[in-house]
Amino acid sequence: MIDKPRAQLGQLSWVVREYASWERLRRQALVARRMEMPNLPRSRRHIGEVWGVAMVRDELDVIGATLDHLLNQGVDRVLVADNGSVDGTRELLEERARDDDRVLVGVDPIVAYYQAEKMTWLAHRAWRAGADWVIPFDADEWWFAESGGLADHLRSRSESVINAHLHHMVPREADPADLARADFVLDATPGQVGKVAFRSHPLARVERGNHAVSRVGRVGSSLHIAHAIYRGPSQVMRKVRQGTQAAELTGDDITELTPHWASASAHGDDEVIDMWARISRGEPEPRLGFDANGPMVQVRPGTWTTWDPDGVLAGDHTDDSGHGQ
Repeated sequence: MIDKPRAQLGQLSWVVREYASWERLRRQALVARRMEMPNLPRSRRHIGEVWGVAMVRDELDVIGATLDHLLNQGVDRVLVADNGSVDGTRELLEERARDDDRVLVGVDPIVAYYQAEKMTWLAHRAWRAGADWVIPFDADEWWFAESGGLADHLRSRSESVINAHLHHMVPREADPADLARADFVLDATPGQVGKVAFRSHPLARVERGNHAVSRVGRVGSSLHIAHAIYRGPSQVMRKVRQGTQAAELTGDDITELTPHWASASAHGDDEVIDMWARISRGEPEPRLGFDANGPMVQVRPGTWTTWDPDGVLAGDHTDDSGHGQ
């Protein structure tokens, strides 16, 4: 089990290797110092609690639906740090937090794209507040178990890390008013790189993009994500340009850090509109990293309670080799 001394020593050794870089340590310390947290529970005895954690920026069109989805899936708490939104996202989050004590809102004032460090800190704070499982999610992701609710599924698992297959999708019509009831064209073949949920641990480190976690223990693969990656031309423009600016502030090579953002942000508005037209038809668009391996299936995942309840994606081929560490 993960609490045995040998496993704990392995976790400590792993995190020491992860923080061998002074720059990585500096970034983690900066995030811990500057991110403003809401009042969180103090007890470590919330047995079985499942928490979602996220950092968001200008996601007003989708974050409400994503919160509803997670809570309807039985997630006990959702901790979201707003990163300087100007479109009303922060106001919506604060309103939700006032109305529902399961929603907790923090403030992330650091513009630079220190995503790994920010998500690691949120996951750590969730652990301190009593989370047994942590789901590091993006605002545009709807997580599903293959049967039953998401939270109940995680509570039933014996592994320490559960990989989630990531299926990109776009709405058939740009900027739908109600994403939860919108028709999407979804790639039945998951992307090569997925996401992870994991048992909380004070020394777990979430990797950039939430694609992996430094967490000792067995790895499973039983989750899926419907990823509303692009939702209209204006959202595409905002996402790639804001993302590129934030990535540039890290001082890292943005062609490696966020290659698709860097590529797409260099194009004009007319070209972005053309990109959107292609992906909304279910066609591949390499400038946006939208592979469309297919089959491309029209679905309404906002109405699902489990993954692919009608079996319309039954022909997809998932890679069970694992996306986690």
